[in-house]
Amino acid sequence: MKPWLLNLLACPIDKHHPLEAYFYRWETPEADLEKVAAEAGKPKKGLEDKYSILKKQLGDGTISPPAIAAINDLTRSKVAASLHEKAVKLLEGKPEKKEDLDVLYSYLNTPELGEGLLFCPECNRWYPIGSAVESIPELMPDELRESEKDLAWLAKWKGVTPKKILSKGKPFKLA
Repeated sequence: MKPWLLNLLACPIDKHHPLEAYFYRWETPEADLEKVAAEAGKPKKGLEDKYSILKKQLGDGTISPPAIAAINDLTRSKVAASLHEKAVKLLEGKPEKKEDLDVLYSYLNTPELGEGLLFCPECNRWYPIGSAVESIPELMPDELRESEKDLAWLAKWKGVTPKKILSKGKPFKLA
């Protein structure tokens, strides 16, 4: 899953947006993240159309600054955390320069998340990212979820998952 997808995702139960996102493991290797970070802010030939699309999306609200700010990067990647921080700061303003748009584009569209969790603060439902298929968010209604599989996945990430999800999360909790 790429970070930009958080602009589109809402809870399938109550339609709340934005969802809180907890990133546990990047699929993109750290060395590749370092290359992305080193090149972020250096506009690339051939991406001019992508920058203009991003600028339009920022203007029309397709890009949701609260959705990107709701990312909690728990991967221990200092590089990814730095890119996220830069993106959030840029989204607080109104980025116009190609250099700023390149930083945003680089963070939102280049790294691929391997595993994580989405959480709806309205209904307390959590949804795994990468449980069945790496990098894919699984926004399934309760009746289609498999408790054993979901609980095993949640137990795997117990050490980094917020206590509110472990103890009060729906449809399944560990505590």
